[in-house]
Amino acid sequence: MDDRLQCGTSNPSLIRRREKRGPEEPQDHALGRSRGGLTTKIHMLCDANGVPLRFLLSGGQASNIAYAQPLLDEAYIPSLRGRPRKRFRWLLADKGYDAEALRRYCDRYRMQAAIPLRSMKRKSKPGLPRLFDRPKYRQRNVIERMFGWLKESRRIVTRFDKLAKSFEAKVLLASAMRCVRQYFSYRA
Repeated sequence: MDDRLQCGTSNPSLIRRREKRGPEEPQDHALGRSRGGLTTKIHMLCDANGVPLRFLLSGGQASNIAYAQPLLDEAYIPSLRGRPRKRFRWLLADKGYDAEALRRYCDRYRMQAAIPLRSMKRKSKPGLPRLFDRPKYRQRNVIERMFGWLKESRRIVTRFDKLAKSFEAKVLLASAMRCVRQYFSYRA
């Protein structure tokens, strides 16, 4: 499913346009063009308390759905006793993750998906329509708050690092600080 095809072109006008823009960004930089210019997307998975579990970086033009299954395959939920769990009960995601392939993936591993439908026109699917659990989806604000906290770090917001490895290390450090703050707070 993750096979990608690379197509070459011999159109000289396209080659000239690429030369005017400058050289393409290497894969290890995780930069891509978006509406706001060169950006990096952080695809993150967190638990119900806002503790980051796993993240992946991609260029700004990359679709969210392409990184959903690799992110879910590598995630583990730590537990107090026994080995960590690999699968979740619920998957709360925004409209960018609305795809039938992800819904089938959730069905295969008995996860309930609370993903709103995109507003684009679709062909109707045979069978019963999928129900959307709006009260459960409201709990998705946990990851939005976690991203807000993560972006308090100026180095992450402005992407000072050129290489993706350096940027990934900074996001990992900020995530570790978030875990420490969550688990070892001085609340009574």
